[in-house]
Amino acid sequence: MAKNLTAKIYMVGSTAGVEVEIKDKEKFLEELKKLSSENDFYIHSDDDGEIAINTSLIQAIEFSDESDGKSSAGLVPNG
Repeated sequence: MAKNLTAKIYMVGSTAGVEVEIKDKEKFLEELKKLSSENDFYIHSDDDGEIAINTSLIQAIEFSDESDGKSSAGLVPNG
């Protein structure tokens, strides 16, 4: 069974992040690269609603594994 990851997307000029659940980090990053090169929006829908993210304004993305709460890239989780 594939484990879900949470990607927290930080935008330029903001300290708040937008959290989205993803299944494959590499596919997610490839999609964002493609959308960014096309100057397009990333659309995410879940039970809470829908959000459109301007990919040209993404500053950083933090990945964390939901099963153990560990963050990728050496980032320290809040809390």
